[in-house]
Amino acid sequence: MGHAHTLVQMATGEMDDALAGFPVARAAWTKRGRFWEGNWAALDLARCTAVAGRTDAGVIADAARSRALEVGATTLVRAAEALLRGSAGSQPRWHPLTAREYAVATLVSTGMTNREIAVELVLAPKTVSAHVEHILAKLGASRRAEIAAWVARQD
Repeated sequence: MGHAHTLVQMATGEMDDALAGFPVARAAWTKRGRFWEGNWAALDLARCTAVAGRTDAGVIADAARSRALEVGATTLVRAAEALLRGSAGSQPRWHPLTAREYAVATLVSTGMTNREIAVELVLAPKTVSAHVEHILAKLGASRRAEIAAWVARQD
């Protein structure tokens, strides 16, 4: 899978796949001697980690910024700085959940079962069950109704 495919994965909410794909894309670009594209892949990874609610987005963007500064790539420096400014205080509305967990939580809030959610999101039922457990743990909740209440507050 290439860089473009990984961008599509991020845009469609397939965050786990995108988070795995961007480092591969960056390595492939770097191997080909394509600094510019490799650094964009790193910035895309930083953006994806921010959207996924992870805390390492700033570290990734700062590293890309440093590499861009070394070679005088001002466009990349500005893009990294914009990303750093944007990730400094803003968190997605689904924080502390990942984008995929939020998608599952939204479907839980509609009353769907794990099996129904699995069909809707094209996931294995065990994967949905794991997501629900993670959601409960992250929200400090013990019931699906609490997930639904949390989702309602986010919207």
